[in-house]
Amino acid sequence: MNHMLKSRTIAVIAILLVTGGLLAETQRSKTATASGKPFFPKLGNYADLYLRGSYDILHMVKIREMGKVGAAAKIAAQRKLAGGTIYSHISTPHIMYAGACDENAPGNPNIAPDYSTHSPLHGKVPALGAGDFLMISDPGFQDRRKRGCFILGIGYPMSTNRYSPPQYNDHPQAAMETQTDMMIYTWGPKEDGLVTPRLTPHLKICPTSPMTVLGYWIVTAQIASNLAHQDTSGTFEAAETYLDTLMNRLQVFHERYLGDVNVIGRQMAEKILSGGKLYPWSTRWEFYQEAAGTAGSLMGIYPNHPDGFYTGPGPMNPPAFNPEDLTPKDVVILAATANTPREELEMAKRIKAKGAMLVGIFPFKREDGFSTAPLRKLCDWSLDNFSGDHYGVLSVPGYDTKIIPTMALMNNYAWWAIVGAYVQAMEDRNVAPYYWMSWHVPHGKAYTDSIHPYFMKRGY
Repeated sequence: MNHMLKSRTIAVIAILLVTGGLLAETQRSKTATASGKPFFPKLGNYADLYLRGSYDILHMVKIREMGKVGAAAKIAAQRKLAGGTIYSHISTPHIMYAGACDENAPGNPNIAPDYSTHSPLHGKVPALGAGDFLMISDPGFQDRRKRGCFILGIGYPMSTNRYSPPQYNDHPQAAMETQTDMMIYTWGPKEDGLVTPRLTPHLKICPTSPMTVLGYWIVTAQIASNLAHQDTSGTFEAAETYLDTLMNRLQVFHERYLGDVNVIGRQMAEKILSGGKLYPWSTRWEFYQEAAGTAGSLMGIYPNHPDGFYTGPGPMNPPAFNPEDLTPKDVVILAATANTPREELEMAKRIKAKGAMLVGIFPFKREDGFSTAPLRKLCDWSLDNFSGDHYGVLSVPGYDTKIIPTMALMNNYAWWAIVGAYVQAMEDRNVAPYYWMSWHVPHGKAYTDSIHPYFMKRGY
């Protein structure tokens, strides 16, 4: 065969192979679409962007931080076993100082109580010293460090560190690396959001503030396991087991509920544009606090304080939610906690009696045997948070129940996915809701101050 003929033969074979491959790919795509499960969501889907981004941040923690988690937990266990004490002061952001990791949070092993200035249980970190261990998220406590207390930083952009850009911080004079013996970073974006809205591209929405909860739980999980087994090898197996469980639950939620979430968002937009209001509700106020005032969240969350729930210093206790005030135009997002299913069921009955749209976020199956089937019947939409554990995901010797929960995190992932879908549905109608912009972003407070009066006039 001469060179020219050989080249043509090869070209023909290549064309046939490519054509066959394209036909096969087309057939696979048709098969995937025919099954009712699109192999890939439409690009630009806000809920999808948020959930993918959240998963990627968890992935970054897993591949970049777990070795440090093991090293820090080893030191904490060594100090505790030698007679020292362990404490936490992860007082920010909103979900933390609203009590997400307080001693009374179901599943907390209570080996590192979180002393927060806003906590109803603790207001001041004890005078720690040699042999003690403290987790922090803000600068300070250098007097304790000088006395020999080991300080672990749970880092994020607004506390200055090597990852935070200039001016994107609340504490510009005190880098966390200079304030701590070790830092674990939680990899949230500097703008406090994962989604860029089409109509307001100067800001980010759908924040990652629950990542500080993750930081607390993975360290606490490993310390609890180390103490139970008297293991000071530096392993991070318990922390990784918890993180893997959370990532798996988020992945399944994403796959199973993305379509439902987008329909929920469209229905919410219709109701709110017709004069309705959006209410989050839970028996623990960290869910309301996270939903109602966090940077990158909606201003249009009710019930509001008389001034529109303007974020400021000091405790931000939410006003009482009264289901009697609801109308059929309103939307309520009800999020479960681990130990109050009867209260949630009773509240759902009161909400539906007023005709409001009810979206439930709760475990479809609970390890304590309580059936959530009646709650599902009351909800217009039900989303499984896959967190029916009693009261966490890790079985550790010395504890009557499992510890280290995913409930608060999964509730938040579901909430922000819904918010993303709602915002996209509003923008499809050429309407941009108003948002809180982070004060640690340059000019963020000035922007929020300028926008707030318009929100008060329009209401969403």
